Amino acid sequence: MVLVFSSLGIIFSVWELIARPFAHNYNKGLAYFSLNTWLKASRELLEFLIIAYASFYLVILSLIAVQFVFRYSTLFKPHWAKKFGGFGVVVWMVYSLFSGAVYGGSLYYFCSPDAFTDEYMEDIIYDSYNISIRHAPRFLIVPYAKDDSVRWNNLYFLLIGVMILELQYLIIIVCGVRMNNILKNQMRQISLENRKLQKQLFRALVVQTVVPTLLFVLPIAPFLIGPLLDTQMNFQTGWMYVILCLYPPIDTIAFMLIVSEYKRATWVTFKSILSKRNQVYNDSTISTAVATTK
Repeated sequence: MVLVFSSLGIIFSVWELIARPFAHNYNKGLAYFSLNTWLKASRELLEFLIIAYASFYLVILSLIAVQFVFRYSTLFKPHWAKKFGGFGVVVWMVYSLFSGAVYGGSLYYFCSPDAFTDEYMEDIIYDSYNISIRHAPRFLIVPYAKDDSVRWNNLYFLLIGVMILELQYLIIIVCGVRMNNILKNQMRQISLENRKLQKQLFRALVVQTVVPTLLFVLPIAPFLIGPLLDTQMNFQTGWMYVILCLYPPIDTIAFMLIVSEYKRATWVTFKSILSKRNQVYNDSTISTAVATTK
């Protein structure tokens, strides 16, 4: 599960380089589009790439929720934990991918551009990026029409996104609280080494939750909610994707620093690489000295 989680983080960063997602908030509108110009792909392919990129966040967050359920099971109901292996791997992978698919699918279905959204965002996108929004791979959110009536399609996407997000955090909070209580009550019944490991794994899971919350939810939430407020604004909000790219290395480093087993394995690997480099350097120095002497 840890390996899958780390791999997803790497794929997430690589995907950003290919999809080149960007966003722009303008009054009651939000444009989510691709700035990829080197791929020379069809608009449909680039639209799929930015949808998949948006879905990655829910996949990652749902995997964190699955990890909390797994850790809770190992402490409270060990026989449940066994079900996470074998066919259980397929089940929790399907759950994570399904969460991302629902989010990405709702973005595609409810936020596909139409004549009104294109017209609303066209001038500001051209002035800011010198591109025509009508020809760019894009998804547009403008929840209010000209007469200030609600455009329900866009609103449905925001509601679905919030509900999926809340479900993951509900699982994380419930399992986290129960795990904390169990660890406090059962500390004396388990060995010192096991107690230390359980504490470290719990802290690592908490960090894995806090990091994406700080990098994903908090920076993005105001810009998603902004169109609902219908206020005067004009922001190039694509900078937040730079912040998202910080997630994979931060998450991996935090996990290695918190869990002593990972820290020890990393240090042994680092020492091995360093000693080999020193050996190569020493051999090269000796060879050079011998050649000079001759």
